[in-house]
Amino acid sequence: MKLLTTIIFIAIGLTAIAQNPPTRKWVDTEVKFTDSVGNVVMVHNSFPKGGGSYTDAAGTKYSYVIFWFRLINESAAPLELAMKFPADPIKIFSSPASYIKLFLPPDTMTHDKIQLNDYGLTNLQSFLKGGFNKPSKLQRTINPKEEYLFYVPVIFYQASGTTRAALVLKGKDLFFKIRITPDVDAVLIPCGRIVYKD
Repeated sequence: MKLLTTIIFIAIGLTAIAQNPPTRKWVDTEVKFTDSVGNVVMVHNSFPKGGGSYTDAAGTKYSYVIFWFRLINESAAPLELAMKFPADPIKIFSSPASYIKLFLPPDTMTHDKIQLNDYGLTNLQSFLKGGFNKPSKLQRTINPKEEYLFYVPVIFYQASGTTRAALVLKGKDLFFKIRITPDVDAVLIPCGRIVYKD
């Protein structure tokens, strides 16, 4: 009887642990950018998640990781975020055959998706099927004291490594900073602008 009671308590304890997973911090870096007149945007850059694969219509296999980014407009003026990634592969590796592609899927990222697989990005395969060879764009107005979260999947061809990414603002110009160790030091890829409205 004591053994049965012990087993029941262990099962209840394990079930409680499974239902309340520890909260994991998925923010890699936080950076505050201030322009010459004092407008401020806070950027949160996530750790990668995923490690899945995608096979295109020709049978070519790719791997991917997902990042999310959070922009918080701490200014009194609305800001206009405009981003674009090219349709062409981005060659940043020493091997001429290897490359990455970057995308801006329309799926909505929210805080409650952080613990999910691929950060809750569920439509990536269908998005890539229709948009793999097209440029990827995003345009959004972020009002004062508002935040905006979005995804950036990074697709790899014949490459792998530990990946980190961040958005970097230089003046009004926005860059996607990516580092893939051990092969690639940090690379800045121009990807758009942030402009404050008067």
